[in-house]
Amino acid sequence: MKKYDFIIAGGGMAGLSLAYYLLQSPLRDRSILILDREPKSQNDRTWCFWERGPLTTQTDQSEGLLTRSQPFESILFRTWKSISFHGTTYSGMLDMGPYQYKMLRSIDFYAFMEAELAKWPTIERKQATIQRIKDTPQGGFVIADDEPYIANYVFDSTFALKLDQPENHNLLQHFKGWVITTSTPCFDPKRPEIMDFRVDQQGDCRFMYVLPFDEKTALIEYTLFNSTLLLDQEYDTELRKYIDQFIETGGYQIRETEYGVIPMSDEPTQENPSEHIVRIGTSGGFTKPSTGYTFHRTQRCLQDIVQCLVETGKPQRTVPWFKRRFKLYDSIFLNVLEKRRHPADDIFTRVYTENPQRVFTFLDEDTRFSEEIQLFATMPFWPFLKAFFAVLRRKIAG
Repeated sequence: MKKYDFIIAGGGMAGLSLAYYLLQSPLRDRSILILDREPKSQNDRTWCFWERGPLTTQTDQSEGLLTRSQPFESILFRTWKSISFHGTTYSGMLDMGPYQYKMLRSIDFYAFMEAELAKWPTIERKQATIQRIKDTPQGGFVIADDEPYIANYVFDSTFALKLDQPENHNLLQHFKGWVITTSTPCFDPKRPEIMDFRVDQQGDCRFMYVLPFDEKTALIEYTLFNSTLLLDQEYDTELRKYIDQFIETGGYQIRETEYGVIPMSDEPTQENPSEHIVRIGTSGGFTKPSTGYTFHRTQRCLQDIVQCLVETGKPQRTVPWFKRRFKLYDSIFLNVLEKRRHPADDIFTRVYTENPQRVFTFLDEDTRFSEEIQLFATMPFWPFLKAFFAVLRRKIAG
């Protein structure tokens, strides 16, 4: 049985990104096996995220270290320098400062990765269903389609969180979107709407995205933060209602459909459950619990892991103790949503309109504590205070 340096279990966004960063580092000569149960040949999702202006440095060859990079600038489907928001007391543009709002289609990402990975003879890719992953004294052990594989390290994006433990908050971000083409020009290509709360909230957090491609084409997406998925026709009903009420299409055609569910959970995750196994992506806790944002955070975490491998030979990254305060913030916000302590549309209106630029830095977990206090001061006091003590009680009891 051949032993690999690295096995990547799951060839989705996290697994492929990790392979890319390994190949951009001094570890590019290591043997890598990527296992995934299906080919990546369809546009099965769209990633949207905000990010500061593009960086140019990727690898410092003199030091042999991987630096922060934004390698997917060339394949972004759209980039916007300003965004629109429609809340309870404000409707208009938001000041993003140095940030840009970016949209990446999965089909473009997969094609990019296919071309990049094909350049390296050290990469093997196999289509197989992973049945078991375990640690052994000899390394990480994987069984896929009844075939055994072993590596110095296995990077696993297939591990499923429980999402049902009572001591944790376990909400879902679920959404359905249509790419529509309209008969009349009705979209401003320079003005995406990241949150439009002019939909029936039904006691939850519900909003629409409108991401224009051109004057006649846009992705319209209905998104909910709660614990219960809808029937397929319920998403369709809300999409039609919103388009008919707020967009003068002159008639439209549905070109594409996408659907997704992202966990919004503060369930503790083990990024390093054993010596030779590392969990990545949602499995490793890379999804931000309070927003469901995954793509940008995953890229940052994976670059840190590769950096650790280059510097120490081990993939165990260290998160500073004080940085863990953001997990508490996430839990508090999830508690406010779960217990419906305050209307979510008003919370988001306050956080976005009263914290220009700062909110994006905060959600990226790059703020100083003094800036966080300023942001918290704009939130409804009593609901968040009650949530704070509820979180403490739940964690102590758990």
